[in-house]
Amino acid sequence: MSEQLNIQHSNEKVDKPSLLGIVTSPIETLERIKQQPKVLLPLIVVIIISSLAAYLSVLSVDYSIVEEELGAEGAAYVGAFTAVGALVSGIIGGLITLLISALILFAIVKIAGKQIRFKQMFSMTVFISLVTSIGTLLNAIILYFVGGGDITNQVFTSLNSIVGAEGALGSFLSSIEIFGIWGTILTAFGLHHVGQLSKGASWTISIVLFILGSLLLTLSGATQSLVGA
Repeated sequence: MSEQLNIQHSNEKVDKPSLLGIVTSPIETLERIKQQPKVLLPLIVVIIISSLAAYLSVLSVDYSIVEEELGAEGAAYVGAFTAVGALVSGIIGGLITLLISALILFAIVKIAGKQIRFKQMFSMTVFISLVTSIGTLLNAIILYFVGGGDITNQVFTSLNSIVGAEGALGSFLSSIEIFGIWGTILTAFGLHHVGQLSKGASWTISIVLFILGSLLLTLSGATQSLVGA
């Protein structure tokens, strides 16, 4: 009888995880990722969104100073070169970031003694990154139309958009951002449902990683302030 049940269970069709599902029904999508991880199409979508955000942020840069020194034609060349560089860095940098993030989470889960494949964790990371990529694109679009800054220093969906602080404090407040928090919550869900960790461990790890990321941004902001002083 138990063998029949196992055969029936193995023959059940598991629906593929959808990118939209990570927003509308994250728990169900994460369970599908655990059973049937998908990487290629979600990865392409995320890379396109990240590259577009990087390109829009470059278009928002004021090249008036460059134009004064090199002329209109020189400024155009600089702008074109910077735009191409942004697209390339968006693709390569995005891939490297996703791989490192997935490797860190994979190592944590394996250290905890759970049986999981790297493809499952990488698929989970890519799906969750859709949310943070959308946040980056939204900020880039706002910056493009509003102007007056750099996407790395002006995050409209962060706490710093209200406070308007600079330096280390500004970087710290910029890290407290809606889509970043959303991604942290999804990571906790993912570690529990895909990584099979306990709810307590999943939330603790996600929050610690978020805090470490905030500290790194704060340190970066403090360093930039010292260099610019």
